[in-house]
Amino acid sequence: MIRIQVAVVVGLFAVGALAAQSDAAKPTFESLDKNADGKVSLNEASENDALFVAFKSLDSNKDGVLSREEFAAYKQ
Repeated sequence: MIRIQVAVVVGLFAVGALAAQSDAAKPTFESLDKNADGKVSLNEASENDALFVAFKSLDSNKDGVLSREEFAAYKQ
């Protein structure tokens, strides 16, 4: 019985750690906005593979850059 409880606790800890790790892997807007113009360009987004792939769908107004609001959709 104790072994099962320990296994459950360890399993829950692992799931929590993976969730925290995936959030930590997402860059911040500020870290990507290298020229501090308040936008993330496709070139700046290329620093993060997942963001680079999602860029076109996140750019809702199709202006070629991500605003802070558009980037917020990626963080969710």
